Amino acid sequence: MVFSNILVPFDDSEHAHAALHLAIDLVGSDPGATIHIVTVASNDIMPPSMLTATGAFGEAPIDYASYETLLTSIAERSDRELHDNVAAILGKDIDAVKAKLVIDTRLAPSPVDGITCYAADHRCDLIIMGRRGLGALRGMLGSVSYGVLRSSEIPVLTVK
Repeated sequence: MVFSNILVPFDDSEHAHAALHLAIDLVGSDPGATIHIVTVASNDIMPPSMLTATGAFGEAPIDYASYETLLTSIAERSDRELHDNVAAILGKDIDAVKAKLVIDTRLAPSPVDGITCYAADHRCDLIIMGRRGLGALRGMLGSVSYGVLRSSEIPVLTVK
């Protein structure tokens, strides 16, 4: 099986760096391949009841338009940080990568949902991800990688 549309979930952990380098090693010289480098930001930062509930003064604490603006701001900041991180990791070697690099932020209620939905939406044929992300316990499979392994419809390769 040849992979040509790879998703690399990225959280700037050492394992995510290793996953990115492995994806580039696998398809980096193929100009027909695509590597999606994606970070997931939570869009579940406020319970829906906060958007509709009235407070002590008879109005919702935040309106829907303001909430959407907040989410857009979070996604844009996350996207800038992701671009900067990838550029710093790859440095001048980025020019040697012939595959198309797609660097994106996905808003989702959870990292597992964001990763699996992104893979399905973009018809990825492989997910390469770190075995553990930031803040995970040493020596254990991370909860996000475990969740993706359990819920993904496509092959998942975890790396250290």
